[in-house]
Amino acid sequence: PALAAASGREVSLKERPVMKVVRLLQDMSVQLQRDLDDDKAVHEQLDCWCKTNDKEKTQAIAVGEAKQSELEAFLGEAVAKLSELQAKRDATLDEVNKDEAALQEASAIRMKDNKVFHGEQMNLVEAIKALDQALVVLGKHNA
Repeated sequence: PALAAASGREVSLKERPVMKVVRLLQDMSVQLQRDLDDDKAVHEQLDCWCKTNDKEKTQAIAVGEAKQSELEAFLGEAVAKLSELQAKRDATLDEVNKDEAALQEASAIRMKDNKVFHGEQMNLVEAIKALDQALVVLGKHNA
């Protein structure tokens, strides 16, 4: 009977509502500890990822800014070179235009001189023919 009474008390202690609440709280404590451990692991992974990602992104930004500076410098040089080449082209075009005008003027002078020469040449040829005829006439007259 004493053993049965002790067993009955144990059963009654286990089934008491307070014991159920205690067991529930103990289970919740175990579950919260597991959740805490999981959250710590996730936090460590995210922290590592954030640090690694931050380093990579910071490096990529630095590389991008360096490339941007390099391209801006190249662009400045290209604009300067373009301006220089445009100035040279304009000067060359002016020189070509002056040369063409000088060629046109020289051609006009040449044509004028050629007409004068051709006129004089015709006069001289006629004079030579006239002299040849005069020599023939004089040669017949004196013979």
